[in-house]
Amino acid sequence: MKFILNGKKKALAKLNIVKTGIVDLHDISLQDTVSKIDDLSKSDTLETVITPNIDHLARLAQQTSTSELLHIYENASLKLCDSRILQKMLWMKLKRKIEVVPGSTLTDELFKSSMITTKKVAIIGGERSVFDKLVIKYPHLNLNHYNPPMGFINNESEVQKTVDFCKQINADVYFLAVGSPRQEILSERMKQSNVRGVALCVGASILFLTGDEKRAPMWIQKAHMEWCYRLLQKPQILTKRYYQNFLWLTNIYRAI
Repeated sequence: MKFILNGKKKALAKLNIVKTGIVDLHDISLQDTVSKIDDLSKSDTLETVITPNIDHLARLAQQTSTSELLHIYENASLKLCDSRILQKMLWMKLKRKIEVVPGSTLTDELFKSSMITTKKVAIIGGERSVFDKLVIKYPHLNLNHYNPPMGFINNESEVQKTVDFCKQINADVYFLAVGSPRQEILSERMKQSNVRGVALCVGASILFLTGDEKRAPMWIQKAHMEWCYRLLQKPQILTKRYYQNFLWLTNIYRAI
């Protein structure tokens, strides 16, 4: 796999890749990921960072080989394993241990890093009240915000307004916090519209930064039970999704 930044080949091409039957994943540490994102943010085109988990793979496994969503995932600049369950499945099937870099952990690490202090940052999604908390917590950062309305991805006019904002703000780093697969589809539209920089598809990660949602304690994460912790927090929202994903586990295992 080769990456082109500013028309030149970069060392990103040497990333370790774990090949699966659904989507290839990059085997890279958290700290190296931060460094790569620093490089990607300098691109003259839009580079995309995605963090596939079981929910993503269940969705991708149902796509046809020519689907737009599969194309987006295949062409993402960084594809990071966001699931300890997926990590375990890859070890059982491929005998290959891969680094887990959850989107929430990555977002937290980026906001702590010195690298991001030199960047213009845009948060796409989330209520204004959440963004205001982020500004208070990180007053030293150059933060900008746009929140498209609910269902925007199915409204061409609203998608265009979101893309136009991104082009106008011309940020180095975009945190797309509008949920999957909306954020991945939005990143593709941004790329097609010649937005530059790097877009991270991070879901609810900003809510963890501001404290609006709580992450599971580390011991629960290491026990591969963070999904259960989140389910207990949001049973009405997550029960159906997690049940459907559970039904797809066997198919995912076979596919990878």
